[in-house]
Amino acid sequence: MGKNRSGEMPTTGKSQKLKIISSVWLGKAMMALTRLLGRGGTTLPGRAALRLYPGLLPYLAGHLRHGSLLVTGTNGKTTTAALLTGILRKAGYRCIYNQSGSNMAWGVTSSLIGASSWGGKLPGDLAVMEVDEGAFPALVKSLHPRGMVLTNIFSDQLDRYGEIDAIQKAIGKGLEAAGEGSFQVINADDPSLAGIEGGSRGERWYFGLELELAPERSENEAGHSQPCPRCRQKLHYDQRFLAHLGRYRCPACGFKRPAPDVKLVGCSTRRGATALELLVRGEPLRTLFPLIGTYNLYNALAAATAAAAMGVPAAEIKTGLESAAPSFGRMERLALKGRSVLMALVKNAAGANAVLPTVQEQQPEIHLLAAINDKIADGTDVSWLWDVDFERLAAVAERIKGLTVTGLRVWDLAVRLKYAGLAQETIRVETDLKQALLAALERTPPGATLFVMPNYTSMLALRRLLNNLGAGQPYWEES
Repeated sequence: MGKNRSGEMPTTGKSQKLKIISSVWLGKAMMALTRLLGRGGTTLPGRAALRLYPGLLPYLAGHLRHGSLLVTGTNGKTTTAALLTGILRKAGYRCIYNQSGSNMAWGVTSSLIGASSWGGKLPGDLAVMEVDEGAFPALVKSLHPRGMVLTNIFSDQLDRYGEIDAIQKAIGKGLEAAGEGSFQVINADDPSLAGIEGGSRGERWYFGLELELAPERSENEAGHSQPCPRCRQKLHYDQRFLAHLGRYRCPACGFKRPAPDVKLVGCSTRRGATALELLVRGEPLRTLFPLIGTYNLYNALAAATAAAAMGVPAAEIKTGLESAAPSFGRMERLALKGRSVLMALVKNAAGANAVLPTVQEQQPEIHLLAAINDKIADGTDVSWLWDVDFERLAAVAERIKGLTVTGLRVWDLAVRLKYAGLAQETIRVETDLKQALLAALERTPPGATLFVMPNYTSMLALRRLLNNLGAGQPYWEES
């Protein structure tokens, strides 16, 4: 039995052992039942098991010889965790990770239960877990992680978090709860993260972009600027890459962007992939990365930096990145009836503004389906739609041959698109999700691409509908 990150061996008496085994059996049974009923089985098994034995999560994690890595932040958690897992597996680690994306304590517990034996033993030696920002402090205390990866902080789920400061405080509490020696991997381009002081006394690794990108800042994005985290004065940007991410400094107090340990110094798009040129603490690394988009540059950097912090050689980081595949619903391409369906999850303004340039690039025609729900998992406040630069679509209105909108908040979305400058006759409103998908597919000619922009729960529903319609991976895509 391996030591956990606190250095303690998981110890159990007979009655405690019985509770552990009972909770694992309960979790596994509920997992099988919920999947049989088509409910997914990602949170309820963990909830039930933790109710029976609250100490199950640290007990299971204590068996991981190399501990755990936690990935948190507003955007990019799922893709970064998947990329990091892929790299580490190429490097020989037996990784467990919450592929379903269920990232609260009960979802993490469900993932470990699913990977464990009926006796509560884990076959893996390292867990990579994406973790909700609000759940981060408690999960750090339970898992005693070996390392923590911080992707970014954007305004998200205003009804739950409020503004960025609340997310920043939660992440800061998580860092403070980490044990001595836990390393941190931090996005240097995000002043909200770089400005978090304190935390564990382990090594801190920064990643960031070191290249000149064509400016993509819009009037809406100008509102995403963050004040200096130290003195609250206005930051000056030498370059802005995405929303408030960029090269910044504070003229008032001297706070500035830290020098990245892992930096992207060159990139170019090649046949639907991205050629990356990185420097990992001065060592060059060149790779052809199968994903596109500015946000995926950050995801690749975060994963590469965490792998480097784990001591993975550059050659194995390169191999891991080259074999990457899109995560569920995140720039995932599917084929259906001779059409390509490209699905990009958008759950807040920053994510949507990162995706819209890719929509604009669709040639020669644009076919778009957008779906917005306001369920608890999405965030019930959809006012962020007014911070999305939908004016980008109005700028290419002559190439938009199909624009269908749907979801529980379809009329909010339709009104926002109208005020962005799109003609009302261009926007097709469908209140039924299935009918919206069928209508959008019908308006997309064979051989063309339907671009789908859903938020979280609408993405899950649309993905199920596509599965039922027989969608699969395009045979013409290069691996």
